[in-house]
Amino acid sequence: MTVEQALNRHFAANGIYPEGCTRKDWYPGHLVSLKFGPLSLPIFPILRRNGPIVLHDLHHMLAGYPPTWRGEAELAAWEMGSGGCRWHLVYWLDRLSFLLGGMLAAPVSTWRAFVRGRRSRNLFSQDPEAVLRMDLASLERLVRV
Repeated sequence: MTVEQALNRHFAANGIYPEGCTRKDWYPGHLVSLKFGPLSLPIFPILRRNGPIVLHDLHHMLAGYPPTWRGEAELAAWEMGSGGCRWHLVYWLDRLSFLLGGMLAAPVSTWRAFVRGRRSRNLFSQDPEAVLRMDLASLERLVRV
């Protein structure tokens, strides 16, 4: 299975996009939002559909943190622990704000996610296009989750 196929399954399983969606369906309107009960709160616009947002969503899939407020905080801690956001300035700001929120709201699970990240590698230094073409097993070995 390719990473792109696995990410499509992840999106469908978490109710982010419907079953059978394709990459062109991802991130409609180039806006990322987070659900809060029945509301959908826009977080920030993305610059490219195939940019670092794809790598971040792959982190959700690989590390197993759900796309919830708490999951975002834990994933932010995992991403910081596993190497940070490289040159993606918007992601540094976003991830650090979620990390701070996690340390206030769920300090134990946030700290555990950071420590877990220290034993892993994240994808922020990788080319999203190349990563999506990889097979899933190779990606799991690369990230070491």
